[in-house]
Amino acid sequence: MTEKHNRRVSVEDPLAPVRLSPVRVNGHKVTHQGVEIQLDDGSWDAINIHSADYNLVPNAEAYRVTQQILSRSSLHWAKRNEVWTGRYWASLYQADTSVEVPAVGDALALGLRVENSYDGSCQFRLVLMAYVLSCSNGLVSPQHFAKYTMRHTRNNDFDIQEAVAVLMSGMEQVKGLLPKINVLSRIPLTFRLLSRVARETPLPKREWGFIAEDLGEASTAWDLMQAITHRLTHHGTGRAGLQYEEQIGDYFLSRLIA
Repeated sequence: MTEKHNRRVSVEDPLAPVRLSPVRVNGHKVTHQGVEIQLDDGSWDAINIHSADYNLVPNAEAYRVTQQILSRSSLHWAKRNEVWTGRYWASLYQADTSVEVPAVGDALALGLRVENSYDGSCQFRLVLMAYVLSCSNGLVSPQHFAKYTMRHTRNNDFDIQEAVAVLMSGMEQVKGLLPKINVLSRIPLTFRLLSRVARETPLPKREWGFIAEDLGEASTAWDLMQAITHRLTHHGTGRAGLQYEEQIGDYFLSRLIA
C-alpha cells in the first residue's frame, strides 16, 4: 500500500536528487521504504512511503532514458512543456512530422508525454498523443494511442527497444484518428450537445465560462473539443489538467461518436 502526502514540496528542479530511506515505527525498522528528495535549501525531506518491493526511478534517470529513446526513434523531437508538482513530473514533446486533416483545414503532429512519480500516482510512462498545429492544442486519448510503461517494482528495467517501437508506431495512430475527426466535423454544435458534454465529462464547472469565451465561430463538435482542449493545454495545471485532457479526448473520439 502506498501512503499519499499532499503537503507542498519546495523543490524547483524536477531532476533534484532523490533517495530511499528506512522507515521506523516506534523506533523499530519496518519493511516499508521512504522516498526522500533534496530541497532547494539542501536539506532532505520525506515525501512518500512505499512497500518493500518499490523500485525508485529518479526523474533524472527517467530523463536520461527518455533522451536515449528519442534519439533512437529516427524522429526529431522538440520539448513543448513540463509539469512538476514536487512528486509528479511530466515532460511533453512534439515530433517534426504531421498529417493534413482536410475536413477541418488543419494538421496533426505527433506528440509525446513522458511521466514519472514518487508518490505512486503513475508508473514511468511514455504516452503518445497529437498536437493540432493551428493552435498547438494537445489531443490525448489513451484509447487510441499506444504507450510504454515500466512499473516501479524491483527487478524491472527499461526496455529501450520496446519504447522506440511504440514511438515509431505513432504516426499510424495519428492517421487512424482522421475518420473520427471527419465525423466530429459533421456534428453540429447545438445547446443540446453543449449541455450533454458538460453533463457527461468530468471537467470542473468553473472551466466552462472560459471555454464559452473561446467558442467564437464554433459550429461543430470538433470546434467544441478544440475549445476545451485549448483551455486544458494552455491553462491546465498539474497532473489533473493532463488527466482531463485524456478524458476529453477519449470522450469525443469514442463515446460521443459511438
